[in-house]
Amino acid sequence: MPLGRLLNINQVLAGIRPAPAAQPIKLPGGIVVPAPATPAVVVAPPAAPPVAAPPAAAPAPAVRVAPPFIPGAVRVNPAILRAQPAIVAQLEGRTLRPRLNDLRPDLFPIKTGGGFGRGESQHPISPTQTPDDRCLYESPNNPQQRYWLPRYRLRNANGRYEITVAEGQNGLWAVSLGLETYPAPEIADAARTAQMLEVTRSASVTYRVPGTAIEQRLPAGEVQKDATGCVVMLQLSLADRDGLLRAFMSNDAQCKLVLSRGFTVAVPLPAGTSPDVPKRQLMMVKGQMQLARAPLESAQLMSRAAMVDASMVAKPAVTLDPGITAKMTASMAPMRAVGVKPPVSRIPISTIKARRFDGTPIIVQPEPMPDDVPPPPAPETRYEISNQVQDWAVALFFEPQLHPYLYPAGSASGPQASRWVVHALRYPAGSGRSHAYFQDLNDPARIFYLPDAFKLARRSEAPHAPSLVFQVDQGDNAEQVMVDLTCEVRPVTDGERLLAARRELADKVPASAANPNREFELRLLRAKSSLQMAVLRNGAVRSETVAATIDWDNGFTVNERFEFKDFQDVFGVLMAASNSNLLQGSVVVTTGINENVMVPVKLNFADMEGELFQSIETPDPQTGAVAVKLLNATESKLRITQLPTWITRGEGLVVGRIEGLDLSQPVEVEPEQSLQFTVQPTDTLSGNAPADAIFNTASVRSIPDGEAILKYTLDDTIDQETFRAVTVMTAPEVLQNIATGSSGGPILNIIVEFRGNRRVVLGEANQSVDIDVPVPLMDILLRKDSEGFYEYRQTVVFKSGQKSPTTPWRRDDAGVLFVTAV
Repeated sequence: MPLGRLLNINQVLAGIRPAPAAQPIKLPGGIVVPAPATPAVVVAPPAAPPVAAPPAAAPAPAVRVAPPFIPGAVRVNPAILRAQPAIVAQLEGRTLRPRLNDLRPDLFPIKTGGGFGRGESQHPISPTQTPDDRCLYESPNNPQQRYWLPRYRLRNANGRYEITVAEGQNGLWAVSLGLETYPAPEIADAARTAQMLEVTRSASVTYRVPGTAIEQRLPAGEVQKDATGCVVMLQLSLADRDGLLRAFMSNDAQCKLVLSRGFTVAVPLPAGTSPDVPKRQLMMVKGQMQLARAPLESAQLMSRAAMVDASMVAKPAVTLDPGITAKMTASMAPMRAVGVKPPVSRIPISTIKARRFDGTPIIVQPEPMPDDVPPPPAPETRYEISNQVQDWAVALFFEPQLHPYLYPAGSASGPQASRWVVHALRYPAGSGRSHAYFQDLNDPARIFYLPDAFKLARRSEAPHAPSLVFQVDQGDNAEQVMVDLTCEVRPVTDGERLLAARRELADKVPASAANPNREFELRLLRAKSSLQMAVLRNGAVRSETVAATIDWDNGFTVNERFEFKDFQDVFGVLMAASNSNLLQGSVVVTTGINENVMVPVKLNFADMEGELFQSIETPDPQTGAVAVKLLNATESKLRITQLPTWITRGEGLVVGRIEGLDLSQPVEVEPEQSLQFTVQPTDTLSGNAPADAIFNTASVRSIPDGEAILKYTLDDTIDQETFRAVTVMTAPEVLQNIATGSSGGPILNIIVEFRGNRRVVLGEANQSVDIDVPVPLMDILLRKDSEGFYEYRQTVVFKSGQKSPTTPWRRDDAGVLFVTAV
């Protein structure tokens, strides 16, 4: 995706895209915002789509291409807050985390490819799918060359830590912390002969405000690598400096330096399932969802029998049925071809049917496998790229009596009484939901906000399917089958709400000599919090505290386990357009300065957080207009009701006008389909950079395609199709065909065909037949009152030899299908 394109406000608040140029930005209303001190970073962009060739008569225009992934801290120019881009306030630096599918590619059933061989890797090889600093990594082409991920601690010389606090330029204070690297104790011996893994570093200092559960975060302006580690440098105002030094003195402040280590390694993919092992099936039986047990018997018995068939057929009194022998031999071929070791059965090997020479059946017990049978070759391990950002915390607590050199003369010498006020503002004003804004009266030019909600996230790669997976644990018996739901949830913030709050809060900041214009920052509040959700327990919906580590910048992961019989309810809730109590809840924020605040948590496929489109933009250098092609890069249809847009050339933003796309009625875009239109500036553009169209996609909604979503989220050992039992029957009167006006005479047979290559033949000898017919798995997941719809057609054959034309396909969900001659 090109720079600065198609972002909802939450994505920009998260720091996902840089400004086109590091220059001051002029916002509507005369607001001027300085460029950030450090460049912004693009996080996990999707693959760029192919670029269409321009008309032959026109010169080839420049087309923007997304930069590569670079993990680390992000300083974001607030002018690129993509909705009412006016926006809100200067954002502090943040550490962004790769999405769950980047960190755990093995977790998801549909992946971007089959991986690559070890020798093809451009990155060190991880021994595990979850790399961390306790692992030793290997060079892809030289296993003897190994690497270790560093940990960090403060450098100490003669009892003095390498920490300096000094007055810098422009009234700011410079704080630096020297760190040295060391390996984890688990790999300390091996690390002596290994190299340190190259990482990107970003850092921030966090501490808890005295008397509250609110966390302050001071981002580092720079992290410089040196011979023994690195130096973290911060530029702080006097108020920030004093707050940090007070935190240094108090163990209760839990002050720490959080150093984020970004690195990329190749992680092993899980071994593939043998192609000859059938997938399990879900089905409805007497109104209850059931899981067909893993079909181990046939594949395992055939595999074991094929290994010992030589010793069995050598016995003169016994021979195997040729049909069975052929099946057993054939079953081994694909296993040997892919190097898969035959699975060990979880159940006792049953007896194998065979025959004597006279054809009478006997039972033969398989003999042990010969010791000299060589094992099949192990399958080649395949790998996939994993982008990691992992934190390492260094405690910062220094008693003034032991470390007086850290505290400059005149710095605060004790804790400062906490003074906070909470402003409650409604958005939309007068009728909407009330939002809390927290103001520190000791530093009133800083006001904190909370996200609007936490929503189910989309994956980073296209198609941007839900970042959710269902895994089925078969258990030891049918009553113990469980489903594990794992999903990623990310924060969402409405930029228009923050813009409105900025106007309403302006008079809450006192004017002073240092701040005559009452300027203030809006910052994300980070505080102690817990997750409460409505979950299924023993068949009932209960609100409980669910284990989750809340990261206010990046969200959290939900892991929920429920009984298999509840799978239908859970999937139905995720698909429902209306809200349900199940799988909904709140992040409960405990600030310590007022009553708890709730931030809603919404798990729903129709309203998710994340990328929706891929785009190609072609700017016109003369007019500033931008030709845009939007491609639906999700798994479901998208509905666009409005698409606010702006254009920038790096120095300012002007409102854009869309031409060639009529949004007077909602526009729906199918997956992989695209829209083409032009965005015209409505005012004069300043700046010399190529024109860049900026969109707010917050109002775009998904129309969930359950079948497509299931493909991307369901355990890949489960078949996407299932079967249901149907009784097909007719009556003697139908076969006699004596109804008034009927033709053709008595009926010999009625042939009923079902989609999925199944059929039954009814006649005088068999007027009722039971058959298992295929139905889409989605049918039984979404329809609680049905075991699934099937399609059928029928052909009537008369005793006279005539045959009626085959009927068109018909659709039904009845468990008993009564057929007639028409």
